[in-house]
Amino acid sequence: MQGSIQDITKRKQNEEEMRQLRNYLSNIINSMPSILVAVDLDGKVTQWNSRASELTGLSLEDVRSQPLAEVFPLLANETDRIQTAIKECRIISSPKVSRKVDHEDRYEDITIFPLVANGVEGAVIRIDDVTQHMRMEEMMIQSEKMLSVGGLAAGMAHEINNPLAGMMQSAEVISNRLGTNIHMPANERAAKEAGTTLDAIESFMKARGIPRLLGNINESGRRAAGIVRNMLSFSRKNEATVSSCDLAELIDKTLELAATDYDLKKEYDFKKIAIVKEYAVPSISAPCQSINIQQVLLNILRNGAQAMQGAGTESPRFVLKARMEHDSEMAVMEIEDNGPGMDEATRKRVFEPFFTTKPVGTGTGLGLSVSYFIITENHGGKISVESSPGNGAKFTISLPLKERG
Repeated sequence: MQGSIQDITKRKQNEEEMRQLRNYLSNIINSMPSILVAVDLDGKVTQWNSRASELTGLSLEDVRSQPLAEVFPLLANETDRIQTAIKECRIISSPKVSRKVDHEDRYEDITIFPLVANGVEGAVIRIDDVTQHMRMEEMMIQSEKMLSVGGLAAGMAHEINNPLAGMMQSAEVISNRLGTNIHMPANERAAKEAGTTLDAIESFMKARGIPRLLGNINESGRRAAGIVRNMLSFSRKNEATVSSCDLAELIDKTLELAATDYDLKKEYDFKKIAIVKEYAVPSISAPCQSINIQQVLLNILRNGAQAMQGAGTESPRFVLKARMEHDSEMAVMEIEDNGPGMDEATRKRVFEPFFTTKPVGTGTGLGLSVSYFIITENHGGKISVESSPGNGAKFTISLPLKERG
């Protein structure tokens, strides 16, 4: 009997090293936050990381050798670009591709890399969720835009203030002289010198609607003065006292104000809107200027009430939340309505000064702009809105738990 003995130690070591290397590479691929999918020349799946499995609910064994368009419908439109990347051996990128997820716009960067290795040709598709990046970029642009408008608004406000004050003062004097005090001695003398009587003048004014026109002047002046005050809010820090406030109590007090607010009672019947409260236990407190935060909340409630009333929303409802966000050390308030919502173009501009979707004469477009400055500039916080047509709107206000130095 003859036999042979072969030392395969080295081969076993190489196989073990290869196994460890494959596991190492697999762990790297699966630990990446990006979705990674590899396909061959025919567009069939050859590799699939754990993020792809999470999104689709399919494992690598389920999709291996299956057409990409069938197992990953979101990439069905990328088939031509995948083939182009393979044939031309170049990287193809599709930045900021949008898609709807639960009525919310999400944005993704899709990058296709041609793959040529050991005679195997194909491509690797990487998908990165850049929604948060887009939101931050949007907020930075918004902040820069509003800061630049702030300086302009302050200058305009001061220029408008002086002639406006003179106009309102003159209108007030005329109203006093020709109103209930028309029969004062000075008026009697002036009427006599002009060859007429105060009764004749009074009858003429009533016939021509002069008192009503004077009232309109005064009302328009007060409205313009309110706009000027809001414009000045863009340029100066508020000196209101900062104290630790219970957010649930703050929201409740604002709801009481909203229920007695004249405009809300007259136009939108706020008491007919259902209020759902979802406050964290124990209650959340944050350092803030309570009066200003109430102004912000009231602006949001007023806009929501108007939107729901204008759209004829059945069973109008506000859901109000107060909670803690431990990761960012922020106290968060949310105000959500079930109104008509807004499209993406409107959502992006909702905090812009003078932007409004209300009819002429109804809104100034400054309420949410001032709210933005109160939260971001005066409190160092954040304010954002999520909305889509037919799905209401949700405003989120985040306030730092620690007072700024």
